[in-house]
Amino acid sequence: MPLEPGLIGFAGLTSLALAMKKHRPGLNPRVALPPLAARGLGWALLGLAAAAAVWRFGAGMGVAAWLGQLSVAGAVLILLISWRPRLAPPLALAALACAPVLAWI
Repeated sequence: MPLEPGLIGFAGLTSLALAMKKHRPGLNPRVALPPLAARGLGWALLGLAAAAAVWRFGAGMGVAAWLGQLSVAGAVLILLISWRPRLAPPLALAALACAPVLAWI
């Protein structure tokens, strides 16, 4: 099963978490984008993840696959923020870097 929609979705959810005042201090805001830019990037990445899922699976299965992978990515992000919050942004960048490689395979 192609995982790039889930990886892009994880990066998008992490960006949205960086935009929130509640999660921003724990996620190392020194190197982060301003909240408005992080929010825009997060929504753009979620849209890109949806487009990637629809492209890989078709319209009917793509939406279901996107929602399923987004749910798993959200659960992983919640557990990661509660366990090691400073690890989430680097893992999001790594996931975003791995997505095109997995799309090519």
